[in-house]
Amino acid sequence: MRYSSSLSRLSKLSTMAALLLSASAIAEPLSGARSAMLEPCHAKGLSDRMLCGRINQPVSTDNDGSDQGSIGIHFAVLPAIKPVYPNEAVLAFAGGPGQSAFDVAASFAHSLRYARETRDIVLVDQRGTGRSGLLQCDAMDLVTQFALDESSIDMSELIRSEMKACQQQLQVDLQHYTTQAAASDFEAVRLALGYQKLHLYGGSYGTRMAQEYMRQYPQAVLSATLDGVVAFQQSFAAMGLASDASLAALYRDCEASPACSKTFPEASQQLQQLITQLEQAPIHTVVRHPRTFERIELTLTRSKLQQALRFGLYSNSTRALIPLAVEKASQGDYSALVGLMLAQDMVTDLSIGVNTAVVCVEDWPFWTEENRAYYSDSYLGREWMAAVDSICPIWQLTPAAADFLQPLSTEIPVLLLSGALDPVTPPEGAELAMTRMRHAKHLIAPEATHIVASQSRCAPKLISQFIAEQSVEALDGSCLEQPLRQSFLTNANGIAMPTAPASIQHQNQE
Repeated sequence: MRYSSSLSRLSKLSTMAALLLSASAIAEPLSGARSAMLEPCHAKGLSDRMLCGRINQPVSTDNDGSDQGSIGIHFAVLPAIKPVYPNEAVLAFAGGPGQSAFDVAASFAHSLRYARETRDIVLVDQRGTGRSGLLQCDAMDLVTQFALDESSIDMSELIRSEMKACQQQLQVDLQHYTTQAAASDFEAVRLALGYQKLHLYGGSYGTRMAQEYMRQYPQAVLSATLDGVVAFQQSFAAMGLASDASLAALYRDCEASPACSKTFPEASQQLQQLITQLEQAPIHTVVRHPRTFERIELTLTRSKLQQALRFGLYSNSTRALIPLAVEKASQGDYSALVGLMLAQDMVTDLSIGVNTAVVCVEDWPFWTEENRAYYSDSYLGREWMAAVDSICPIWQLTPAAADFLQPLSTEIPVLLLSGALDPVTPPEGAELAMTRMRHAKHLIAPEATHIVASQSRCAPKLISQFIAEQSVEALDGSCLEQPLRQSFLTNANGIAMPTAPASIQHQNQE
């Protein structure tokens, strides 16, 4: 779960989901009225042809008689290999909040590759994202981000200034871009395509969207798979504590690994020493731009370090790099750390409008002194809450009704998947979400991070089995115990990462 970037520190201080790969079979086209409204299209990273369409939906979902215009909702269908169930489809919900489902079509094709053998996969860009009227603002470029010294300026004032500029640029009422408001768009797509029933799959924030769709349109849903679960009653601010727990687990793993503990005998102390150093003063240096390899300034602050570590925890491949990156940074070599920092810039693809609407309507209004104190135990939690406190008053949005925070009560069969090492949506979220789900099963992959189906070879098969049987009773999650951790990297030899020549890499300006 990622929360949009640079322009607003909200993006960088919060979070959603890293998914991959594609299927390559040639599918039969849709028939009848469905195909008439669709045109061939292709998504990045996916060789298969898709079918895309658009429907217009009213901006306002309130029946107050006012006409606030319409939004073109973009959707795509990845046709089934063999359309055995033409009246059913799998509807996939993207993360974020603010991610485009179409932009990560290859990820969904990978995670749902077995389900797709007999059922279409439907992807809808949630209103305000992707090709459905993207709400995005001018953002701070990577060079400016790297050079920014957050410790020397009033970040709250900078955030307010940027958000006011964004408000002027967007000129929209974000009240119409919440989770609740978006549910009717997904239902309209189902009706337009003529599917009688849906199987839902959501990842990260997409699990909240899936739950809301179930809450509003239970008659349309046969099953739901929630992967990396965001419970209604849990604040997004909890991601700080989740990140801390995941990082602590990483260093415990390093201590238990003969190779890691031998190479980095004082790894956790080394991290704490670097944090202490950055709390006293930032480090000014010159590095290679991770894309262009030009020399650029880097002002390394604790905020940048913590964000780099957080995004590094999202996958086992980057997770394995962290002890080495910290040691190198402690020695004045920031190349590995710069590679981790690049992930922060990727969240600029998220919709700042949808991100802000969801957080400021569904989360921020419900913070109490008690949970503020609880989430403040984490540095990332404190930073994120401070950013949100600066942003939300600007928009003056009406809070969601209090019952929005109630867990979903449903008879629909639900499969919940969690990675034990997930730095943003740990297993606790699934346990909260399922308290009133009467036919639910929670399976935990001990070595998975964020989004189990993107990592585990068996998870896509479990999802397909669950969809076929529409029951959790026979699901055996023992295959999720397969090893997923990667060996800790103990040197930089052979690592593909942005690296500046030593002659310009360590020009500290004390």
